Amino acid sequence: METTALDPHATIAIVGAGRLGGVLARAVRAAGFVVLGPLRRDDRVPDVDIALLCVPDSAVAAAAFAVRPHTRLVAHVSGATPLSDVDFSLHPLQTFTGNESPDVFRGVGVAVDGRTPDALEVAEQLARALGANPFRVDDAHRASYHAAASFASNFVLTVLDAAEELANEAGVERAHLVPLVRQTVENWAASGAAAVLTGPIVRGDEETVARQRAASGRLGDLFDALAAATRDLAGRKDDA
Repeated sequence: METTALDPHATIAIVGAGRLGGVLARAVRAAGFVVLGPLRRDDRVPDVDIALLCVPDSAVAAAAFAVRPHTRLVAHVSGATPLSDVDFSLHPLQTFTGNESPDVFRGVGVAVDGRTPDALEVAEQLARALGANPFRVDDAHRASYHAAASFASNFVLTVLDAAEELANEAGVERAHLVPLVRQTVENWAASGAAAVLTGPIVRGDEETVARQRAASGRLGDLFDALAAATRDLAGRKDDA
């Protein structure tokens, strides 16, 4: 299958009508391509140049098999799934609610890969057409890349939910934690975690740490795990 570049007049089917499918359909259409979809499971797949599978990871293989006769290139938008059944991948490193405007991809990093150099080039060009910044992640590194994304998003939300629960017990609203969270992320973005870590663990104030642990209630196990990881991080700060 030969593809030398992304045709600006390419027809692109978005298969999958979930959060990302809807957002991606609007963005790809706004970028000037002919878009069909987002298509739902029972919709007929028309003949197109590219089919982008915005389906659960477990459904990628079956969806790729179904669309293959109708398209030149098949791609998925999964961060964890290998290229076994598709020609290229396009995974936005971002979280979506489904209500975003078409320009939501501008400036966002997008992990791409292709089974051939031409397919990889198409993936990179499509990402750039959306205003995104493509970077390559091959199959050998998908698991660690996707784990990093979970730590940076899902696990952060787990920690923030714990913080909100404890704050509520003290009569403090979530809104009061927001500036702290934002500044912490800005500091990390500028200098990395070890350089900007603060708090009683860094200071060696174990009495305060013990009081925090006692107040953590049902979150004690999470506190212990995070405290241990923070001590390791503080040790790297001392070694720097």
